[in-house]
Amino acid sequence: MKNNLGQIIKFCALGGINTCLTYVIYLLLYHSTGNTFAMASGYGLTSLLALLLSDQWVFKLGAANFWLVFRFYVTYGATWLISIALTFIATNWWALQPELIPFFCLLITTPTNFCLSKFWVFKKSSKLIHP
Repeated sequence: MKNNLGQIIKFCALGGINTCLTYVIYLLLYHSTGNTFAMASGYGLTSLLALLLSDQWVFKLGAANFWLVFRFYVTYGATWLISIALTFIATNWWALQPELIPFFCLLITTPTNFCLSKFWVFKKSSKLIHP
């Protein structure tokens, strides 16, 4: 249980760091590249950091290979789609205040992302998994 709590804390800390770095990258680039490219650049660069630190620091698997990277980005894509769907639902069906929607999405996507990462992407047996 202690190991799980430590992983959850590290996972959330990494998410917070990535969110801040994405924002800084966005602020540095958006004037010269435009909003979409700046956000995509920030998100892309910090996703690489998340992959590296999740593998080495959070889950301590140390087994980055093609299938682990593939599962990592499938997980990121899935939680991104969940966030988009939740934003649509919160906006159109529940009339949630726009300022609260990102926090609502994080309440759902963070545990989802953690569970997928822990039990699918970075599971201990993934060192041995092949196609």
